[in-house]
Amino acid sequence: MNTLLKKLEKFEKSNLYLKSNIGLNYLSNYLDANHRYVSEIIKIHRGKTFSNYINDLRIEYIMKVLYEDPSYRKYKISYLAEICGFSSREVFAVAFKKRNKISPSYFIESLNEENDTPDS
Repeated sequence: MNTLLKKLEKFEKSNLYLKSNIGLNYLSNYLDANHRYVSEIIKIHRGKTFSNYINDLRIEYIMKVLYEDPSYRKYKISYLAEICGFSSREVFAVAFKKRNKISPSYFIESLNEENDTPDS
């Protein structure tokens, strides 16, 4: 199990989760493990279903990109959804709001306001 968890950490750092067609079978092949076992490991050690796990990795990625590179804040939400692997703008917006309790647009707006605020 420790080997599998190390491979899972490697997967998390690899950004392979940004592929739009990634599924449990892909991850299972990547980890060289049974898909039921992989699903169970994610539930136990990440506290999430496979879908929520992948969505959260994607949301974390795009939040980091938006925070670190302000030029991404000018892109349309549909493009941001695409680059982080979501199938549509709507699926991305729902996942983002579920994870952060705010919409992606509001998140971007608040980042821009933070940058516009002069230091005291």
